[in-house]
Amino acid sequence: MTAYQLFRGLTGVDGELLAAVGTGGSRKEALLSNSRKESATKKLPARKIWLIAAVIALALLLAGCGIAYVLSLRQLELGTQTIPLPTDASQDGTAPTETEMQLTVFSLQGIEGTPNYQANQEWLAFTQSYTPSGGEYWDSDPAYWAYSVQDQTMVDKLDEICAKYGLKVIGKAWHEQVDCNKFLPLLGIDSLLKAGTDATLSIPAGRYFPGGSFTIYGTLNLGDAAEMFTYQCVKKDVFYDVFGYTNPDVVTERNYTTSDGVPLLFLESEQSGMILADLEDCFLSLSITLDGKVSLDSIAECFDFTIQPQVPDAAAADAREQASNAEIVSTQDDPNIGRRATYAEYVADLIQGDERNRATDPGYTPPVRTYAFYDADGNGTDELLIFRDGYICSIVGMKDGVTDEGKVYDLVPCEDRVFIDWPKGADARGDDWYHIFRFANNDDPVFSNPKERSIVRLKKDAEGNWWRTSSTDHYADFDTRITEEEAKAILDSYTPIQLETHPLSEFKEP
Repeated sequence: MTAYQLFRGLTGVDGELLAAVGTGGSRKEALLSNSRKESATKKLPARKIWLIAAVIALALLLAGCGIAYVLSLRQLELGTQTIPLPTDASQDGTAPTETEMQLTVFSLQGIEGTPNYQANQEWLAFTQSYTPSGGEYWDSDPAYWAYSVQDQTMVDKLDEICAKYGLKVIGKAWHEQVDCNKFLPLLGIDSLLKAGTDATLSIPAGRYFPGGSFTIYGTLNLGDAAEMFTYQCVKKDVFYDVFGYTNPDVVTERNYTTSDGVPLLFLESEQSGMILADLEDCFLSLSITLDGKVSLDSIAECFDFTIQPQVPDAAAADAREQASNAEIVSTQDDPNIGRRATYAEYVADLIQGDERNRATDPGYTPPVRTYAFYDADGNGTDELLIFRDGYICSIVGMKDGVTDEGKVYDLVPCEDRVFIDWPKGADARGDDWYHIFRFANNDDPVFSNPKERSIVRLKKDAEGNWWRTSSTDHYADFDTRITEEEAKAILDSYTPIQLETHPLSEFKEP
């Protein structure tokens, strides 16, 4: 099934909601009691009695409406799903104590009792009990390309569920890879944001469907915050196999009403959140990262949750998709692809690339990257260092007024501008390679073909034997057998340095 997961937790039914229900019951009893008491002591005119009864009935009706329209996670829960956890040993060499995690699965297209919810629940139960026959992704009919079906049995079951609950297949999506602002008008939407908000959106990627459902991937810029988000709209006349997944130990839930009167459900964890809105003809979900600089309340006031997407014109949608694809192809053919006039533009391309990957693969998780500026080659000019998982994964310099990116590394920076290219896994033969070097200082920061001055190269082969090179030639053979202690002494002779890094989403020019 398509994993639609941005965060990992949830609580039970909102305590405040339960309290409100209880208060409503007490209020009902008090009203009835007061009316009985007064009627026993003083006989009222029939007209006044009817007026009191009408007031009581209206109060009860309003109380009932308030309870009915307060969205809660309990109304969306579909069941649970157990997922395996990585079994790799921890840093101290011990095995993890937990090998699996149980997640709560919830609906992203309708509340309990609705056709969408029931279809969701039945499809979830089927996929959890069915083992696909394997093979290629089901592609015989473009109408099913959006689903995680793998064989004819799954297709038949999907059709059965849609027919049972009076829903339609969502259909073949159009893809946007450049600017979603160019396809939103095809849905009758001017913007995802409210008029007058100070927020801005970068929305380079998304997909939209024949009936008006859509998914958009982008970044919300609000003050100093830059939060990645997924905005999804599922029309209530279709079934789509997307779900929410959460860990009940980590997430809290609360209700919120926007300044324009739209009731929302907030699900929050430490680093991410989700905003849900149950509208008349569609169900909206906004998954977003949270870096502590902005609240869900502020985010909710930026977005327009009153949108009413229309059915796009097929010919216009075809034309927009073709234009988007052509622009991407022309960019890929550009000899200066990836080269930008500023470091900020280069970083923006990295982030937008993540968003395009999320558009084509809902299960894609962008890597956590940070950056620093450092004079890597000692020529007096700082280069841009991109970090991933604690290692320098790329070095970017400036040449002739444009950025020039280095090859992919896993570098540990050390004192005296020494770098160790550290293996993050063995190669196909089971060998681990270590390269200790400096960048050549020749006043030419061309990192697309970096001029490295080797100091020594080490290798640990598949049998656990250690080797080194006796030459500083980058391509010299590992001709000297050494002990593990000797290899460790060589690596330990270089002292790593800690560079001040910052989140890539908060990038600033040097």
